[in-house]
Amino acid sequence: MSLRRLINIRIVISVLAIMMLGSLTAIWQARNSVAAEVLSSVNLARQMIDFAVTNIPVANRKGSDWIGELHNSQHVRHLNFTLLGEDNQAQASFVHQSMERKGSAPQWFIDAVMVNAITASYDVVMADGSLQTILISADPMDEISEAWSESLAFFFTMTVMVFLIYLMINLVFQSVFKSVNTIVNGLRQVESGQFGHVLPASHISEFDAISNEINAMTAALKKAQSDNQALAKHTIQIQETERQTMSRELHDEMGQSLTAIKAMAVTVKQPEVDVTPAANSIIEVCNHLAVVVRSMMRTLHPLSLSDLGLGATLKDLVGEWQRRYPELNVDLDYDLELEALDNKVAIHAYRIVQECLTNIVRHAEATNVKVKLVLIGKPDMPMVNVFVTDNGKGGKPDSKKGFGVLGMRERVESLGGKFKFTSTQGKGVEVHAWMPFVESEK
Repeated sequence: MSLRRLINIRIVISVLAIMMLGSLTAIWQARNSVAAEVLSSVNLARQMIDFAVTNIPVANRKGSDWIGELHNSQHVRHLNFTLLGEDNQAQASFVHQSMERKGSAPQWFIDAVMVNAITASYDVVMADGSLQTILISADPMDEISEAWSESLAFFFTMTVMVFLIYLMINLVFQSVFKSVNTIVNGLRQVESGQFGHVLPASHISEFDAISNEINAMTAALKKAQSDNQALAKHTIQIQETERQTMSRELHDEMGQSLTAIKAMAVTVKQPEVDVTPAANSIIEVCNHLAVVVRSMMRTLHPLSLSDLGLGATLKDLVGEWQRRYPELNVDLDYDLELEALDNKVAIHAYRIVQECLTNIVRHAEATNVKVKLVLIGKPDMPMVNVFVTDNGKGGKPDSKKGFGVLGMRERVESLGGKFKFTSTQGKGVEVHAWMPFVESEK
């Protein structure tokens, strides 16, 4: 069910309930009003008759003409007067002439508001000493007709007001639905990958805030898409570069070394050749090849990580960098509790440290580097904390370094961790990574 239909149904139900309650309330008030008006008229008539009879001398109280004059002079509404003799027989009757009624009330309304008959009597001593009774009876039809007219006016007014309120509500919701449709269409554009679509501003503050948040989300998705595309291109470029490097090293190092070994082996086969120098040369070439192979294997994947653990592999990495760059001092702080870390997480921690050291050597011009890997967090949610800082020149990273940072961020966030990169001009760089601790199944 659509929101518009649901709202309209609830409005109709609410209006019917209000009209029902209003009808019952109006009938109840009309009934009370009729009863009060009739009782008030009867009491007023008794007071006026008492006043009039007091002012009429007993000698003038003859026949029934005097009561007619009394009735005609007062014009009391809703009442009928009957003069009864001592034998309770009616001697005269004076019926009130009702006002011209604007509309006749339906029978169901008359039955709903009709009150019990109200009568009153007043005894009068006549000139001949006899006792006559003035009987006052109520006629509430005038009041019922007025109550019906007022009820009609009330319900007409209520109907007009309800219609106007319903119209205003629908106009408001029309504007709301227009904003909702705009947001939904915008989300569909985002879903289809059109991250350049921008939602227009809305005159409703709440929807304007939603549009701004969606636009911010779209901008973030567009930036993420651009970063991912750039990272993918950079990854492909790195793969091709590594393949070219490996191919060149295999050609230059392995090929030349194998050619030299072959040449020396051929020489050894010649008669009267001193074997010792040739054997020493072959040993030197093989040692060189071993160094080259280890370097290539470390670049592709550190085998010592599975055999010796993360700590030994990091020490080997730090030692290799210090051997190649003696002016660089690297301080490694490693928590032995991380030896239980699963290889899938350990390789990420290793690559982050490796990438940081590579960036420092290439760009930072630093002399001191601090590498810290510790286990932190609560026992039920342990985290691997990787912290690398240097005293280099810092500043905004260039594009190549930026791809390295982006790659580290992707590694950490792929594990559900958090990554923070801080670079201050003249104060070096800080790389902070938090990754979930996954214990090895061994």
